[in-house]
Amino acid sequence: MPANHLIDAHCHLDFESFADDFEDVLQRAKEKNISDIIIPGTQKKYWQRITSLCVDYSMLHPCYGLHPYWIRQHNKIDIADLEKYITSNTAIAVGECGLDFRAQQADKDLQLYFFEAQLKIAETLQLPVIIHSVNATEMVIGSIKKFKNLRGMIHSYSGSFEQAKQLIDLNFFISISGSVTYDNAKKIRAVAKAIPLTSLLIETDAPDQPDKINQGKRNEPAFITNTLDAISELRDEQREIIARQTTSNAKSLFNI
Repeated sequence: MPANHLIDAHCHLDFESFADDFEDVLQRAKEKNISDIIIPGTQKKYWQRITSLCVDYSMLHPCYGLHPYWIRQHNKIDIADLEKYITSNTAIAVGECGLDFRAQQADKDLQLYFFEAQLKIAETLQLPVIIHSVNATEMVIGSIKKFKNLRGMIHSYSGSFEQAKQLIDLNFFISISGSVTYDNAKKIRAVAKAIPLTSLLIETDAPDQPDKINQGKRNEPAFITNTLDAISELRDEQREIIARQTTSNAKSLFNI
């Protein structure tokens, strides 16, 4: 495999916004040397769709979880169903799960229940966990510390460098999205510049979070090269070196 192959560590290709041009999206990704795409689950009703896509396309890899954004659509029985589904279907990770403490989101106690229940599944099944964290990095760290054998990634990281160091010490990778391409994103740009390359992943979070060049457009995996270029410039390191290491990191974490 060429050194500059890339892995999009977090991309929602199962979303309806890709239904009309799915094959074209994959082709554009391949043209940008993207070898693998990780698809996290968000709601129970979409797990089977992810399974079907990943059976049909070998470059796609399935994860299953209950996203905090849709917490009011989840039922507590979904936790048991999640463990059953993962046990009977191939999965490379548990998630997307986590905490989202924006004002309009559900109460913290309910979010914590679903989050820590999914951390328990990840620990029990010895799978990595994909964590969503918005305005909640300290509580995410606290929840992770309740478990002894967790590993995973914080997707589209938005915390501080000091918090990133704590998460790295807890066996978590820091995944950076297109937000790093914006000049005013000073906190994440500082993190991208300073964390060890061995702890870095890159992602699109498509169809959300387009980079500066594609602002206002639907995001897609092919755009990940703009994130790579921004990180290369910030770190003053060759993009091929960053591509090689982040690919190695993703392969190690997800066992692909």
